[in-house]
Formats: sequence, C-alpha cells, structure tokens
Amino acid sequence: MAGIDLDETKILLRQVWAFMLMALYGIGIFQERAVVLQAEAAQAAESILPDVAKVIFLGLLFISFLIDIVEMREDKDKAYQFLFLSLIAGGLSATISALQYHVLLAAGAIGQ
Repeated sequence: MAGIDLDETKILLRQVWAFMLMALYGIGIFQERAVVLQAEAAQAAESILPDVAKVIFLGLLFISFLIDIVEMREDKDKAYQFLFLSLIAGGLSATISALQYHVLLAAGAIGQ
C-alpha cells in the first residue's frame, strides 16, 4: 500500500514539475516577443515577466527538491538528480525559449 502512494506521489510531482517547466519556457517566449516588438504594451509586460519567471523558477527548484526526497526514499543513489536537472533546464530556459521564438518566427509559424 505504501508503494502505491509513493508511486502516485512521484507521478503527481513530476506532472507539476513538467507544467512549471513549460510555464517557464512560455514566459521566456513572451519575454522575447516583448523585446522584439518593443511596443508600449510590451514594455509594461516586460517589467512583470522577469519577476514571474523568477517565482516559477524557485517553485521549480522546490518541486524538484521534493521529487528528490521521494526518490531518495527508494534509492539513496538518486540523490539530487532532479534538482540538478532543474538548475540546468530552468537556468537555460530564457536562452532556449528565445531561440525557439526566433526559429518559429523565421519559419512563419507565428506572426508579429
């Protein structure tokens, strides 16, 4: 019974982690669009988006720490793998999402 609860907890935490990572990349795309457009409305949004990205990044690190705690209950060798992955994926999110925006813009998938 305890194994089932642990598996469900791992699944739920990983889903929350993936959602927060997608949100972080989405905010990065909106930030890049604001920089490219440089409109008046974009400048107002530009001031709040970095703060929201910081909050989501800290939440991502917290969720990854919880995932690591649950993983360590099963295997001590899996210590801090998700935390390290979150630092890499979250830290590079602004760069990667900016590149994604420019690729989609060049491909014509999104319009200005």
